[in-house]
Amino acid sequence: MKTFSIWSFVFVVIGILSYLMSWMIDGYSEPFIFIGFILLIIGAIIGFIAIAKKEKGGAKYIPLVTFFVVLFLVSLYEPFQILRVITWLKNIT
Repeated sequence: MKTFSIWSFVFVVIGILSYLMSWMIDGYSEPFIFIGFILLIIGAIIGFIAIAKKEKGGAKYIPLVTFFVVLFLVSLYEPFQILRVITWLKNIT
C-alpha cells in the first residue's frame, strides 16, 4: 500500500467511526454526522487520487467501495441524515 491508499483508508475508517459515534451518544448529534460525511468524501477523493496515480495493490479500492456502501446504507435506513448534511453544507457556503 502506498501513501494515498493508506490515507484514504484512514479517512474512511474515521468517517465511519464518526457515524457510529452519532448513534452511540445519547440523543442526536449532528456534528458527528457532518464530520463523518466530510471525512468519507475526503477518503473517497484520496482513493480516486490513488487510482489515478496507479498505486500498487488492491487496497485503494476498499475505501471507495466502503464509501458507496456506507452512503447507500445511510440513505436506505436514515434518508433524512443526507438531507441534514446537505443543509449544513448549503448553510456553510
